[in-house]
Amino acid sequence: MGNKTAWNTEMRDKVTWFHADDFGVSVEQSEKILSCYRDGVLNSISILPNVPDLGGALELLNKTDNKCVIRRVLHLNFAEGKPLAGADEVSLLVDKEGYFDKSFFQFFIWNYTICGKWRAKLKKQICAEIRAQLRAVTANWDFHITAVDSHQHYHMIPIVFDCLLAVLNEEAFAYLDIRQIRIPTDPVKPVLTVKRPKSIPAINIVKWLILKTSSGRNRKLLLQKGIEVPVFFGIFYTCEMDWEIVKALFPEYKKCANGKEASLELMFHPGNLTADYELLDKRRGELREFYMSDNRFFEAECLKMLRNQCARTAH
Repeated sequence: MGNKTAWNTEMRDKVTWFHADDFGVSVEQSEKILSCYRDGVLNSISILPNVPDLGGALELLNKTDNKCVIRRVLHLNFAEGKPLAGADEVSLLVDKEGYFDKSFFQFFIWNYTICGKWRAKLKKQICAEIRAQLRAVTANWDFHITAVDSHQHYHMIPIVFDCLLAVLNEEAFAYLDIRQIRIPTDPVKPVLTVKRPKSIPAINIVKWLILKTSSGRNRKLLLQKGIEVPVFFGIFYTCEMDWEIVKALFPEYKKCANGKEASLELMFHPGNLTADYELLDKRRGELREFYMSDNRFFEAECLKMLRNQCARTAH
């Protein structure tokens, strides 16, 4: 990178969250993620609440980080695995075997097409599952969460987003100290400012455009409630946040966050799975490819290389 001033801004300005999604899928995967804390700059994780061994994930996390240095985020999950509210309670969201089977696009279409009694029923079931997932990481296993995001960004869909805010406002969860909620739309200016080692994948541009449809609305609601929205870096290069990309773009995104007097979140997916038994839903080949991608290894390496870069430029 060679820009010492740009790297030093990270040291003295608002916090940068070097964040890992999908914590807790398996013990082996969680250990790989936590190695990015021990040997790298990782300081934030999203916890999947409906994993088989949530208690084991918490034990491993607390053993590594017993002072809660790592920001702990609820990773709401409507995309895979089984619901925590019970399949009978959320029948619209699952298949006949009780697994989540509705894609982001199904929720997105529902948001704009269903109304009346069906919409009320859907919202009731979404709220029931959000409550169950919140309880899992608070009352059942206390992860000390301070932020919320979601697996595959389902929470950005207005019907889900509104249910999330409604549940967080309930008396049962009023004690929670939720400080941030993710709005995953990267500012465009940083990627236009510098020469990038690779072009933005077309599928990620499509994701960004879809998420952008509700980002302004959702951001406004959060700011009205005093909930912080960090500047985000991670959609344009989802699952491709390797060293060359981050080295080129991080200083510009940090400059953007500083200009807004906001924190910055970089989203990584370190911690690749190595065996089918670790998957939450072994029937779905696309999830196998997602979790076992070599890119997860390269993203973990990036988080470790960032530590060396920051250490060199801090003096």
